[in-house]
Amino acid sequence: MDRMNVAYDLSFYEQEQERHIARKEKKESVIIKAQTKFSLGRKIANILSVAVMITLIVAVIATNAAVTTASTQIADMQDEIIRLESEKAYLEFTLESRMTLDQIENYAQTQLGMVKMDSAQKKYVELETENKIVVNQSPVKEKLDEAIQPILSYLLP
Repeated sequence: MDRMNVAYDLSFYEQEQERHIARKEKKESVIIKAQTKFSLGRKIANILSVAVMITLIVAVIATNAAVTTASTQIADMQDEIIRLESEKAYLEFTLESRMTLDQIENYAQTQLGMVKMDSAQKKYVELETENKIVVNQSPVKEKLDEAIQPILSYLLP
C-alpha cells in the first residue's frame, strides 16, 4: 500500500506547480527587462529624432536668413548701380557741354595764349596727279616665287 500512497502523493505536483510559477516569473522578468530596454531604445530614438528635427529647423532658418541677407545686399547694389549710372549720365552731359567748339577755342585763346591763323599763314601744296607704288623685286624673290608656285598649285585645287 505504500505504493498506492505514493501514487496519490500530491507533493510532486505541488513542486511542479511551484517550478511552473518560477519559470513564469522568470519569463515575465525577462519580458520586463526586454520591454525596459525597448522603451529605453525608443526614448533614445525619440530624443534623436527631436534633435534631428531641431537641427533641420535651425538649418532652414539659417538658410532663409542668408538668402534674406543676400537679397538685401543685391537690392542695395542695384540701387548703387542706378545711382552711379545717373551720375555717369550727368557727368557725360557736363563734359559734352564743356567740349563745344566755341568753349575749346575760348580756352585755347585765353588760357593757352593761342591765336587763329590768318590767310597769309596758310600754304597749299600740290601733289602729282597720279599716285604710284613701285615694288622692287630681287632675283632671289623671283626664284622663290617660281619654286613655290608649283607646290601651291598642287596643294590648292
